[in-house]
Amino acid sequence: MRSVKLAALAATGVLALAGCATGNPQAAAYVDGHAIPQAEVDSVAHAVTTAGAAESGTIAQGLVVQILIQNEIAKTVASDTKFTVTDAQREQLLTSSPALTAIAKDPAAAGFVNDYTETYLLLQTDAGKQAFNDRFVKTDIVVNPRFGTWDPKQPGLVDGTAGGSISELAPLKQG
Repeated sequence: MRSVKLAALAATGVLALAGCATGNPQAAAYVDGHAIPQAEVDSVAHAVTTAGAAESGTIAQGLVVQILIQNEIAKTVASDTKFTVTDAQREQLLTSSPALTAIAKDPAAAGFVNDYTETYLLLQTDAGKQAFNDRFVKTDIVVNPRFGTWDPKQPGLVDGTAGGSISELAPLKQG
């Protein structure tokens, strides 16, 4: 009887420690300690799949997590380099991308689309791409294991659902 209690206690301890190791289960990832909420991933993934820009379910969620990580890094780079995007540039990109236009129609994804366009435009410049890569290697990224593992050498999600690398902006399928 005592060994059963000890085994139960040990199992409880392992589960508690596992929960601590993965961080908040309501966070999809952390970028330099900044949490990307799972609720944001879910709402944006829903908008992305509704727009037909990605497969449904965990594939869309993994893609969104990867883009949100890129967006966080790009925000830091834009702030450091004083990179700005005009409304005309943003509108031109939206006009050229039916997928982004469709995603932007969902109010829950409007901020995501805004950040994605800024990241995309930043990475279209040589200086922006270099600054992004320089910042990326200094960024601490932790991903919730349900999306796979983060491989800084690739860099990107591996054994997960997003596939691909973060060295290029994660693509949204064109509608």
